[in-house]
Amino acid sequence: MIKGSLVPNITFFDIDGDIEKEKTGWHIRWMLEKGVDGLFLTGSYGLGPMMTNEERIEIFKLAKEVASKFSGKILLPHVGCIDTKSTVELAKVADKIGVTGIGAVPPFYYKHSEKLVIQYYKDIIENVNTPVYAYNNPGTSRFTFSFETIQKLQELGLKGLKDTPLNVGFISRVSYDAKVNNKDFQFITGTSIGWLPLYYMGVRATIAGMNNWAPEIITTLIKATFEGNTERAEKAYLVMMDLSTKMHFTESTIASHMGLYARGFNAGFPRKPMFLPPFDDPKYKEIRGWLEQGFTELGLEMETGSDTTVGV
Repeated sequence: MIKGSLVPNITFFDIDGDIEKEKTGWHIRWMLEKGVDGLFLTGSYGLGPMMTNEERIEIFKLAKEVASKFSGKILLPHVGCIDTKSTVELAKVADKIGVTGIGAVPPFYYKHSEKLVIQYYKDIIENVNTPVYAYNNPGTSRFTFSFETIQKLQELGLKGLKDTPLNVGFISRVSYDAKVNNKDFQFITGTSIGWLPLYYMGVRATIAGMNNWAPEIITTLIKATFEGNTERAEKAYLVMMDLSTKMHFTESTIASHMGLYARGFNAGFPRKPMFLPPFDDPKYKEIRGWLEQGFTELGLEMETGSDTTVGV
């Protein structure tokens, strides 16, 4: 079972849009050192859909190399592409590299029928030996999983679902169906929002974007939850929710870069057409204040870097 908190880690690019491998590797190592349990690679945060297959494979290999220095870290590369051929090619490489699981959003841009989406996952499952996880993100894929769709995919060997929409009726039905009927199937929440109530429902893993820029807070939340320290978990949950709400002023990938810069870490750039606000924008200083307040509330020390790109 995948357990704990994973990060949909961002990919660092230079100003020209080329991957900054050294900075991306530093970021992965930094998050794992802070207690993050694993990586969800080249998903929405990581700008996988903006990358070539060769670039995504480069990130898979880098993550494998960095994670090998730690014990028990989870690797869940996202291989979803707009077409089946490219998706299966990526899945085969991930399978060969050696990962915990393989995740894929349904083929996006075009609106596909359930029948075609099921065939897409069937093709992935049949071409790898690694457990395959679907990714329910209708905002990007134009396809919404139903309970009936999940049942059909379970019959084909799908091992789990990463879910972003937070539809409680859907989540509870899928989760309790797997539990009551002893199915080898895991539900993973695709956001830290809702973590505590979903944990009480039986969910044991989250893919939390905040791990990109404040992994200490998510680690505190997850650790307290699993240890049964309800008071600590609830306090950390409220700090997480407050920060999450404030940081939703822009696209999540951009916010992650800005959060790192606000802490004094050189976070490179997202790939265009995404761009960061000018480094003299007062928003960076505001983010720094939000972070300092959150860390203080939890009694945590906030490590900062020495980069002076932004004036905080």
